[in-house]
Amino acid sequence: MPLASAVPVVLTASERHRLKKMAYGHKTPHQARQRATNVLLAARGRPKARIAVQTRLHEDPVRTWRGRFAPGV
Repeated sequence: MPLASAVPVVLTASERHRLKKMAYGHKTPHQARQRATNVLLAARGRPKARIAVQTRLHEDPVRTWRGRFAPGV
C-alpha cells in the first residue's frame, strides 16, 4: 500500500502576512502562535516530522492543522 503524501499548503500573500503577524506577535496567545508557525512551515514544504521537532509538538496536531488549512480538504 503506498504511503499518503502530505497535503500541500498554498497561502495567498494576505494569508501569509496575517499568519506571520500571529506567529511573531507578542500579544498573540501561545497556542495561536504555535498554529500559525505550524501552517507557515507547512507552506514552505517542510515535512510534519521536522515541523513537530521544531515546534515541540506531536505529529498529530501538526497533521491536523496542515489538513485544516489546506485547500479542498
